[in-house]
Amino acid sequence: MHLLEFNNLCFAYDESSNLVLDNFSLEIPEGKVVAVLGPNGTGKTTMLMLALGWLKPDSGQIIINDLPVEECSRNELGRMVSLVPQFEPSFFDFSLLDFALLGRAPYLGNFKMPGKEDLDIAYEALARVGMHHKADQLVTHISGGEHQLVLLARSLAQQTKLLLLDEPTSHLDICNKSRLIKILREQTKIGKTIVFTTHEPDVAALIADYVVMVKSGHVAHSGSVDEVMTAINLSQIYETPIKVGEIDSQKVFLWS
Repeated sequence: MHLLEFNNLCFAYDESSNLVLDNFSLEIPEGKVVAVLGPNGTGKTTMLMLALGWLKPDSGQIIINDLPVEECSRNELGRMVSLVPQFEPSFFDFSLLDFALLGRAPYLGNFKMPGKEDLDIAYEALARVGMHHKADQLVTHISGGEHQLVLLARSLAQQTKLLLLDEPTSHLDICNKSRLIKILREQTKIGKTIVFTTHEPDVAALIADYVVMVKSGHVAHSGSVDEVMTAINLSQIYETPIKVGEIDSQKVFLWS
């Protein structure tokens, strides 16, 4: 079953600009980790914004859980799909727990306050990312890497079947990259579908079940890690020579 489908999408930010996505089609299998890999400026983030309903395609259709995105209310989408952005500025002095609680918004009516169950879910989400010991600390007083983990906690508190992440490892050190990868793998074990964008081939190879290579608004290649992440394909989409090797059965990528 495909949890998310992009069918012949075309999108440009205004009439005078080139298409960011051009006849873009992709099916995301349920319960898998899918890496959308490609250089900067190829439409990866735009694809996520369209899936969330934050942008409207010029043509084509997006289906989530058998429902057209344009027919879903904001709360319906919020209960089906969540996003961990690459960066999100913090303008308010929320505690980490209050920030994670924002993920419960799709389940609350107008002016309804979070209950004990919501608090427990938010705290557990912080615990999953290793930030529960700082639950009372202000989100404006933590590092960039910690902020990325708290964004993930907010998304986990949202309890959606589909989790989208935009360049999730871009601000993380090696230890926290490892933690993130472990968390995402745990999520697939409980039935979540993960889609993340990245320009780092090593991250895609380490975690993904399925890889989609995007270039110039098109799907250039898609399939398993071994099928897709070849030296020829990578060199083509990055327009630079890339060699692929293995160390302890793990793919490594060398460029010059």
